Amino acid sequence: MVVWRPGVWLFVVPACLPFLNFSPWTGWLVFEEFDILLLGAVAGGYARLAWLSWSGGGTRMSGALWGLMALLGGAGLLALHRGFSDAGGFVFDWSAGYVDALNSLRVFKSLGFALLFIPLLQQQLVHSRMCASQRLAMGVLAGLTVATLAALWERAAFPGLLDFSTNYRTVGLFWEMHVGGAAIDCYLALTTPFVAWALFTTRRPLVWAAAAALALLTGYACLTTFSRGVYLAVAAPLMLLALLLWAQRYDVHAPTFFDPLWRRHRPEGWRFKAGLMLMLALAAEVAAVLGGGSFMTERLASTDRDLGSRVTHWRHGLALLDGPADWLLGKGLGRLPANYAAQVPQGEFSGEAKVRNEQEAGGNVNGFVTVRGPHTTKTLGGQFALTQRVGSDYAGRHRVSLDVRVQKATDIHLELCERHLLYDGVCQSAFVRVFPGKASWQTLVLPLKGTVFAGGAWYAPRMGVFALSVVNAGGVADFDNVKLIGLHPKPLLENDSFSRGLLHWFPAAQSYFLPWHIDNLFLEVLIEKGVIGLLLFAALMVYALWHLIFGRARAGALSPYLAASLCAALLVGLVSSLMDVPRVAFLLYLLAFFSIQTVEEVT
Repeated sequence: MVVWRPGVWLFVVPACLPFLNFSPWTGWLVFEEFDILLLGAVAGGYARLAWLSWSGGGTRMSGALWGLMALLGGAGLLALHRGFSDAGGFVFDWSAGYVDALNSLRVFKSLGFALLFIPLLQQQLVHSRMCASQRLAMGVLAGLTVATLAALWERAAFPGLLDFSTNYRTVGLFWEMHVGGAAIDCYLALTTPFVAWALFTTRRPLVWAAAAALALLTGYACLTTFSRGVYLAVAAPLMLLALLLWAQRYDVHAPTFFDPLWRRHRPEGWRFKAGLMLMLALAAEVAAVLGGGSFMTERLASTDRDLGSRVTHWRHGLALLDGPADWLLGKGLGRLPANYAAQVPQGEFSGEAKVRNEQEAGGNVNGFVTVRGPHTTKTLGGQFALTQRVGSDYAGRHRVSLDVRVQKATDIHLELCERHLLYDGVCQSAFVRVFPGKASWQTLVLPLKGTVFAGGAWYAPRMGVFALSVVNAGGVADFDNVKLIGLHPKPLLENDSFSRGLLHWFPAAQSYFLPWHIDNLFLEVLIEKGVIGLLLFAALMVYALWHLIFGRARAGALSPYLAASLCAALLVGLVSSLMDVPRVAFLLYLLAFFSIQTVEEVT
C-alpha cells in the first residue's frame, strides 16, 4: 500500500499505534505487532524512494538534517552496544524479559524506527505539507479514538463508569503497564492537543460534534487515570496552545495587535454556543470525577509523601552511575531495571520467571519454567505472577493440575480472576505449601475456591486471567504441565508444557513497580544514555520547539498543536518514564522529526 500510495502511512501508523500490541496473548515483550506495521511502512516507503531516485524524481535532505540523524543515531547505537555489554553480551531469545540483553533492543526500537522514517517524512512534506499535516493529525485522532473507547470499555467492565472511589486507574490497551509505568499517561498527553486541532479547524457542525464527543471521551480517559502528572501535562499545554493560536491569528508584529480583542474577533454563532456548551460539559466531567469519589481526594492528600518517595527513588537511580564513563555514556539502553534491582537496597523485583530446559532419559529435552518470589522482602510476596489469558467461556468451578519441583519449602498461589491488567475482579484461588518430595517432580491437583464468575455485561465483557506465583521470600519453584480444568474438557491454557518457551505466558506485577521505572524522562535518558544522550535529546526538543513557537515554522497550521504536544510530553516526563514504552516513545520522536522537517520545508 505504501509503494502505491506513499502518504498513507502518515495516517495508518498513528491510527494503529494504540492497539497493535497483543503481548498478553503472545507473551512477547521485546517484539510486538506494531513492529511489523512499521517494517512494512519502511519497506514500502524506501522501495518508492528507490524508484523515484532511479527515475530522477527523488528528494534530498539538508546537511543539517543528516548531521542530526547521525548524532542521534550514533548516540543510540552506542547506548545499545553498552546495554548489550552490561547484560553480558547479545543473546537472542523470543522470551527475553527486562533483565536480558534484548531489552536494550526493545528500548532502542523507538528511535531506530523514527530515524528510518525521516526520509519518508521529507518526501511527504515536499509533496504537500498541508496534506501530510492533515494525514498525521487525522491518524493521531483515529488512534486516540480507539484508546479512549478502550478506556470506556475498561471502566464499564470493571469498576463502573461512574465509580470514582474504587482504587482503579485506567490503563486501556497499553499492556506495557503490566509492570506499572505511565504509558497511557504519556500517550494521552501527547495526543490531546490534536483534539483541539479537530475542534478549531472543522467547519461542519456534524464533524465538530464528533470532535466534541472525542474531547469528552479524552477528558474522561485523562481523569480516570487519576494521575496528577496527566492533569498538569494536559491542562498547561492547552493554555500554551490557546496563546499560540491567538498569536498566530493576530500577528504579534502587526500595529493592531494591542487593539481590543473584541474589535477583531467575532466568532461564528453556532461555534461560540457549541464551544461554550462543550466547556461546560468538560467542567461538569471534571467536577464529577474529582468531586464524586474519594480516590482522587486520597491521592491529592498524599502528594507530599509521594513526592518525597519519588525524590528518594530518583537519588537511588542516579547512584547507579558509577564513574565518568557511566555519567558520560550511561549504563546502556534498557539496563535500568536490572541494575536497580541488583544494586539498590530494597529495590529488588517482586518476582521473576525464566524458561529452562533439561535433558531427560532417552535424549528428550523437557522445557519448564522457574518462577521466583521476592529474594528477601516478605511484603512483596504474591505481587508478581506468570499469567495467561483464558477464553471467554470460563464459567463455573475450576481446578488446576500441575507438576512442581522445589528444593525447599515453597508457598505457591494459583488463581483465575476477572482481570484487565493490574486490578482483580472476582477470583477463584488456591494456596499450597510444597515441600521437597521423594520424587523430583510432584503432581498436584488443586481446586480453585471462590465466587462463580459473573462475566460482566454483554457490552462490556470481562476477560479471564490465570496466574501462578511464588509467595514466600526466597522461594523458587519449577512448573511444568500446568492445566486449568473447567466444566468442559477443552483445554483452557495454551503451551501448558512450556515446550514453546513462554509463548502465551505473560509476566505481570501488581501494586509494586519500583525497579522497572525511574519515573522521570530526563533521568531515564541520563541513566541509560549519559550526559551526551541527554544533551542530544534536549537539543532535539529545543530545536523543534524553538522553530514551532518562535521560528518561521510558527505560521504552519499544525505548528501550535505540535508545540503543545511536545511540551505535554516533556511535562508528563517530569514525573514519568517514557522511553521504556517503545510505542509512545516512537510517537514522540515522530512528532519531533515532523516538526523539524516542517521547518526544513518552510525555510
